Amino acid sequence: MTSKGEGGIGTLLSIVALVAIGVFLFWLYRESGQIESTTTDAAIDQPALTAGDILANPAAAVGRRASLDSVPVATGLGQGAFALSLSESMSYPVLMSSDAIQRLRATGVSVFGGDVVFVQGQVYTLNDSIASAWIQEGAVDQAMAGSLPATVSFLLADSVVVY
Repeated sequence: MTSKGEGGIGTLLSIVALVAIGVFLFWLYRESGQIESTTTDAAIDQPALTAGDILANPAAAVGRRASLDSVPVATGLGQGAFALSLSESMSYPVLMSSDAIQRLRATGVSVFGGDVVFVQGQVYTLNDSIASAWIQEGAVDQAMAGSLPATVSFLLADSVVVY
């Protein structure tokens, strides 16, 4: 047997649970908006790195965006990578994103040593395992592996324009 009071309590608890879920989802929405605005503000506050910034301290560049204009290419390293000549004594590795590679292929352009480029992207830490993965994935040709610059960071380019 069921009594009339049990049905009312179940309905009331269901309504309270739905309201609690709604309040929780609203709270999550508000918190995610604060995270997005904080990230956007941080990106606006930091100007993009230049070639001089990277040359001065490649380790401090990690985690930042870089915008390098009119920089000569020291050498092409393969289908997906090349080295920039930041100075006479320093070459800096650039790995192209798949989108950047596809855009260059669509225009029939390749990056070779001696070219001058505009490059934009994010700077990441470079270590031996990452460099080995570039070779295994075919971004750097096996024959060019010895030409990969030894540095603590690299640029993952999402935009490459060859002049």
